[in-house]
Amino acid sequence: MSIGSVGTGRLRIAEIILDSSPTVFWDMLRQVGVEEVTGILPRAYPDWRQWRAWDPWDYAPLSNYKRMIEGAGFKLTIIEDNPPMDKLIYGLPGKEEQLNNVAKLIENMGKLGISTWVYNWMPTGWLRTRSTIRGRGGAYTAGFYEEDLKDSPPPKFGRIDASTLWRTLKDFLEYIIPIAESANVRLAMHPDDPPIPEVAGTARIMNSIEAFDKLLNLVKSEYNGITMCLGNFSLMTSDLPGLIRHFVPTGRVFFVHFRAVKGTARGFEEVFIDEAGGEFYLAMKEFVRHDFYGPFRVDHTPTLSGDIAQLSTPGYSALGRLHAIGFLQGLFKAAVTELKGGS
Repeated sequence: MSIGSVGTGRLRIAEIILDSSPTVFWDMLRQVGVEEVTGILPRAYPDWRQWRAWDPWDYAPLSNYKRMIEGAGFKLTIIEDNPPMDKLIYGLPGKEEQLNNVAKLIENMGKLGISTWVYNWMPTGWLRTRSTIRGRGGAYTAGFYEEDLKDSPPPKFGRIDASTLWRTLKDFLEYIIPIAESANVRLAMHPDDPPIPEVAGTARIMNSIEAFDKLLNLVKSEYNGITMCLGNFSLMTSDLPGLIRHFVPTGRVFFVHFRAVKGTARGFEEVFIDEAGGEFYLAMKEFVRHDFYGPFRVDHTPTLSGDIAQLSTPGYSALGRLHAIGFLQGLFKAAVTELKGGS
């Protein structure tokens, strides 16, 4: 069986947790049936005087983090975080140290049995320009509008063009993929967010289906793969089932985000998962048709009134994500019932 397919017949949800220690939200995740976790790099150090004996990607803190996750009843499946990579992306002096840190992370993930690393190649990272938009029923939500950045100068490392980004990405993958293969850790590229060609004078390259075809051929390896963020891909194509038919059979889709947006790549707002219409059900049917059962996670959601989530972290409403997880579970059950006669 391809490493990109699970084939268990059970829905796998690896929900992201952002907390440095267990919270009531962790209990809620277990109560609604979530068994796996997408984690971030641990940043709480054991020395209370702030002496940093280890970096977050070193073995000791990562091992402690995994132990905490497992102690709460989960399996740590994915790390969706990275050491600093800006000099790597730009090809600047100091990139060697950053490359070594990524290699160290991959090696330590392999030692700890954490199977998938999500990364991106965005010089400016993922962007939202508005975080207090009022959505359905007055729920706070976030959005991106390119016009909000029309007067913005380039970021601190300056402008960069697409050809340079492709060159630095190829150099990166040629070095890191053999390490990932040895460690048995899959690399899952996240699309540009938003998926537009340029932001404030900096190019973005992972913003089309053709770009992901190019990625998979840049360094041919079963460990060079994709995070299929449906929020971003739905801004690249109106045919999500066709997208799934195109990529899932390659065995190189390692992780899927369910996020709903309304608008275009140059101007959109995040909405509740059920506001996506029927496209997510068609997408889920295509995953089930290809025996792909995850791991999935829900992505940014609007913030429900009374939620404990802070608006300083838009998109990670605890209650909003519980609603989205239930909706995702319903999509899966309906798709299995329709296609495979499940009950």
